[in-house]
Amino acid sequence: AFAAIEPDRIRIFDASGPGLLATLEAWALPICGSVVAQEALSRAFACRSAVVARRATYLGAALYLAVGSIPVFLGLVGPRLLLALESGESLLPELSEQLLSTFGHVLFAGAIVSAILSTVDSTLLVASSLLSRNLLPTRQAQTARGQLWTARLAVAGFGVLAWALAHQSEGVLDLVEQASGFGSAAILVLVVFGLFTRAGGPASAHAALVAGSGVWIAGRYVL
Repeated sequence: AFAAIEPDRIRIFDASGPGLLATLEAWALPICGSVVAQEALSRAFACRSAVVARRATYLGAALYLAVGSIPVFLGLVGPRLLLALESGESLLPELSEQLLSTFGHVLFAGAIVSAILSTVDSTLLVASSLLSRNLLPTRQAQTARGQLWTARLAVAGFGVLAWALAHQSEGVLDLVEQASGFGSAAILVLVVFGLFTRAGGPASAHAALVAGSGVWIAGRYVL
């Protein structure tokens, strides 16, 4: 199976490739963006002690690499197995359709859709919770019912925003790059300085957040 992997697909730095800076950016975006991903932070915050959070984080990272290596390996050998593949993002569905039975293909497709919907659902809930409980200036004066309706409206609003971003994107990979870019360009800087230094304060944190997001938006959509 490893012999089916094209050597050019596992060569990180290549003279004929996109270049050193482009390669470093392609690796830094998902890695740095995943450090501040809400699915990782929420599970760490939910642990009953710092020791449990540390061990759970290490165990989760190991499982993340082990399970994540499966689609990576399929992506490396896929072009040799499916020579007429039109789009790289249809690799897994095409493989399952050819190698699995009809029942297995339907089950696999349902698992992919459920995983996507679960991720979208949790992300929308987190975004609405942050807006309704942490960002709105009138949160202290709101009743519980008011906060509930604010969160519901925020879910609907962020859903429309997510739809607009998905509508103008080129594919799933493009959406992942956008999400990771916002996280690594703005939030990661705040987290690193807040955890490991005593420099700055609320004003500098807001400035770093605005500057990082602004630079990413300008570089991504304007320049």
